Amino acid sequence: MKKALVICLIVLFYANTALAVEKEQYELIDIADFMLENNLAIKEWQVTLKEHLRVERLEALIQELSTSHSITKQENENSTIYLATNTQKNSVVNVNYSVIFPKDKHYESELVITINGTDWNEDIQSSYMQLLSVLTKKHFTDDIKIFSCMTTMADDIMENGYIADFFIEKFNLQHVKEQYDTIKSTKNAEYIYGYTSFWGRKITIQDTPVNVQIVTEILGNGDVQYTIGTPILINEY
Repeated sequence: MKKALVICLIVLFYANTALAVEKEQYELIDIADFMLENNLAIKEWQVTLKEHLRVERLEALIQELSTSHSITKQENENSTIYLATNTQKNSVVNVNYSVIFPKDKHYESELVITINGTDWNEDIQSSYMQLLSVLTKKHFTDDIKIFSCMTTMADDIMENGYIADFFIEKFNLQHVKEQYDTIKSTKNAEYIYGYTSFWGRKITIQDTPVNVQIVTEILGNGDVQYTIGTPILINEY
C-alpha cells in the first residue's frame, strides 16, 4: 500500500510539473507564430528557467555537469556563481546553467537555466519543446518559473509602432501602460506592459495583472528592434 502511495505521489509530482510547463512553454511559440505570420525575421530568442533549490542538490548538479560541461566559478560580494557551458555546443539551440549560492544564508540557492537560439522553424520548435520537457523534469519542481522573450527588427511594412499595435490587438492586451527610457545615450526605448488572458501566468503590479512586455529600441544605427516577452526581463532586455 505504501509503495503504491509513493508511486502515485511521484506520478502526481511529474503531472503537476508537466502542466505548469505546458501552460508556459507556449508563450514563446505564440510569440514566434505572431512574428512568422507577419513576415518578421526572428533575430534571437531566449527562455529562462529559475527555481530556488537545496544547496546539496545543486552541489550534486555541479559535479554531474563537470563531466560534460566547462565549469567557471565567479565571486562577488553577494554570491558564489558556477557557470556551466556545454563543450559540444549546439549551434541551433544552446543551453547554459547558472548555479547561485548566496553568501548571506538568509537567502536561498538558485538554479537558472537559459535556452536560446538565433533562428526558428518547425524543427527548432520541436527540439525546444523536447529539451524544455527534459530539463524541467530532471532539474525542477512545480515551483519552476519560466520566462520567454523573442527579438525582431522592424521592416518597411510594419514600422512606427505597428508591430506593438498588431500584437496588442491579436492578444487582446488589457491594462496597457507605456514607459519611455531616454537616459541611455546609445538608444531610446519604449516599454509597453499589459495582460493577456491567453497566458496563464502573471505578476501583479499595484493590483494590476501583467504578463506581457514589449520593448521597442532605436539602436545607434537607426534600426528599430522589438523584443516581446514575459515580465522577468523588465530590466534585462
